[in-house]
Amino acid sequence: MGSFNHILSEEDCDLREEQLKQLIKLNKHKKDPQIAHLIRCIALTIEEYEKQEFPLEKASGIEVIQYLMAEHGLKESDLPEIGNQGLVSDVLTGKQALNLTMIKALAKRFGLTEQTFLG
Repeated sequence: MGSFNHILSEEDCDLREEQLKQLIKLNKHKKDPQIAHLIRCIALTIEEYEKQEFPLEKASGIEVIQYLMAEHGLKESDLPEIGNQGLVSDVLTGKQALNLTMIKALAKRFGLTEQTFLG
């Protein structure tokens, strides 16, 4: 897997993202704490790189979810952390606000901080 020091290039970031996807898939049913820790470490190095290379205005929780859905090829029905497809749709259209339970579950799933979803 290599070292998890700072990411220095877009290619390195792409490699880490692919590793992250593979580990998430591997650990989907296994729930191995060591793999979960590795997932968090890789996600943090990616997050650090992206903050440095692509500084953005604060994104809203909805924008973060939309980005993650696009990045991971997810549909509304693929986000049980929020609820059923109808509730996910309501969140994405702003009819329903994210609550703390949803935010914690999303942060855990994607290896991000809860603040990421608070905009």
